[in-house]
Amino acid sequence: MPAKKTTKKSVKKPVKKTKAARSPARKKTKAKTFSRAKDALNAGSMAESRKDLGQPGSVAIDRLPEPQRQIALAMDQVIRQVVPGCDSVVKWGNACYSVPRQSQKVVFAALMETKIGINLALPGSELPDPEELLEGTGKVMRHVKLRSVDDAKRDGIRDLIRLAAEVGIKGM
Repeated sequence: MPAKKTTKKSVKKPVKKTKAARSPARKKTKAKTFSRAKDALNAGSMAESRKDLGQPGSVAIDRLPEPQRQIALAMDQVIRQVVPGCDSVVKWGNACYSVPRQSQKVVFAALMETKIGINLALPGSELPDPEELLEGTGKVMRHVKLRSVDDAKRDGIRDLIRLAAEVGIKGM
């Protein structure tokens, strides 16, 4: 007698639903609309702050609140005494100081507002700092925190500025 042939029954596996099929369509929320409005406002304020690009550095200093303005004015005076002939212009909303070198100007310092004072940004990774005034871990820039007008008049800062004018900040 011939042997019976057995046939395999095909077993249907359950079909997984896609993510779109599992979750209902999302409605636009007020939060998303608010986010877009907020972005538009921020874009407008960014454009407003860029209007002063290239203006004299005094424009950025005059805009500072007290006591930051007095500290920045004292630091501006020190920088101009140490590096006569330097130029200051507004870049990124800050007063940036440069010296002419060959056919271009090289930025060597910037004054940046903080909540409690001013940061003097310098090309710190390349400067010797025997008094350890420079703070931060940046590859290109380090800063000196100035919390009073007296801080701006320290001798160590004068030496750092003199050296910074020789080195310059790369990329600025």
